[in-house]
Amino acid sequence: MWKVTNQSDTEAEVFLYDVIADFDSEQWGYVSAKSVINKIKALGKIENITLRINSYGGDVFQAQAMYNYLKSHPATVTVRVDGLAASAASMVAMAGDKIIMPENSLMMIHNPAGGVVGEAKDMRDTADVLDKIRDLIVGAYAAKTGQPRDKLIDMMDNETWLTATEAHDLKFCDEVAEAVEIAAVANKGAIIYSNGFGFARADESLCGKMPKHFVNFNPKPKSKEDKSEMDIKNVTELEAAYPDFVNEIRNAAVNTERERLKALDDLNAPGRESIIAKAKYEEPRDVRDIAVELLKADGVTAKMNALHQDAGAVNGALSPHITPNANTEREVAMSLVLNEMNRMRGIH
Repeated sequence: MWKVTNQSDTEAEVFLYDVIADFDSEQWGYVSAKSVINKIKALGKIENITLRINSYGGDVFQAQAMYNYLKSHPATVTVRVDGLAASAASMVAMAGDKIIMPENSLMMIHNPAGGVVGEAKDMRDTADVLDKIRDLIVGAYAAKTGQPRDKLIDMMDNETWLTATEAHDLKFCDEVAEAVEIAAVANKGAIIYSNGFGFARADESLCGKMPKHFVNFNPKPKSKEDKSEMDIKNVTELEAAYPDFVNEIRNAAVNTERERLKALDDLNAPGRESIIAKAKYEEPRDVRDIAVELLKADGVTAKMNALHQDAGAVNGALSPHITPNANTEREVAMSLVLNEMNRMRGIH
C-alpha cells in the first residue's frame, strides 16, 4: 500500500509501505520513484511533507531518486518510521529534515548486492560498481548522521539493525516517539522480492532475519454501536467470517502433507520400511527428521547383504558339489553374524 494525500492546501502525507522497485504493482506491493514523485508534484505547492515508511527496501537507484527529489523539494520533510525502514528504505528516510522513530520501530543498513554472469573482468567490474554504489549510500547516511564514513561502512559490512534508541544515539533519527501499534504490514510479496540495495531480486537473506508478522483481522477498534465487526473465537467462526481464507489455509495444509508423504515414499527401500511407516503415520515427521535413522538402517542392510553373500561363498567352498539351499545359507549367515558380534565384544 502506498499513497500520497493532501492533508491541507499546504501539507501532504506520503505512505511508503511497499518494496521500492523500478515498476509499479499494486498486487505485489511494488512502487517506483516515478510514481511517488509524480504524485507529489501533482499536489502543487506544498510546504510540509510527512513521509511515513514501513518498507523492507528494494532497488537502490529508485531509492536514490526518491531521496534526491525529497532533499531538493522546497517543502519541509518529516519522516516517520511506522514499522521498518530497511535497506534502501533507510536511504529514503535520510531525506527527512526531521526523522521520527517510535520506540517499537527498526532501521536496518547493509551493503548493496548484485549479480553478474561473465568473465573474471566482468566480476571485478561489478565489484567496483558495487563499491561506488555503497559510497553513494554512505554519503546519504553521513550527511544526516555526521558519523565517520569508515564507521558507517563497517556498520554496513555487518548488516546493522538499529532500534529507535540506537538510531537516535547514532543520529539516524532525531526523535524517539512513544510506541504505536502497527495494524498493517507490507504486502506478502515484499519479503520474497526485496534484497535491499541490489540489482537481483532473488536474495532472501533478509527473510530469515525478519520478525514474523500476523494479519490483524479486526484492525479497527470497535465501538459499542459498531456491530459490523465480529470477535473470532474458534475455527468455525473464522471459517464463517473468512471462508476463502480458511479454504486457502486448508488447501495449503493438504498440499504440504501430500508432498511430505510423497517425499517419504520416494526414499522407501528394503530395510527402511518400518522407519518410513512410522514417520508417515505413527509419529509424523519429514525426511530431514529421519535422515540419520535411514543412514543407520542402510548400514545394517548393507552389512547383512554382505554377510549373506559371504555365506553363499563359504557354502560353495565347503561343499562345491552341493548347491546351497536357503536353510544352509541362513544358518551360515547367522553363524557369521554371531562370530562378528562376539569379535566386537572381545570374545574369541
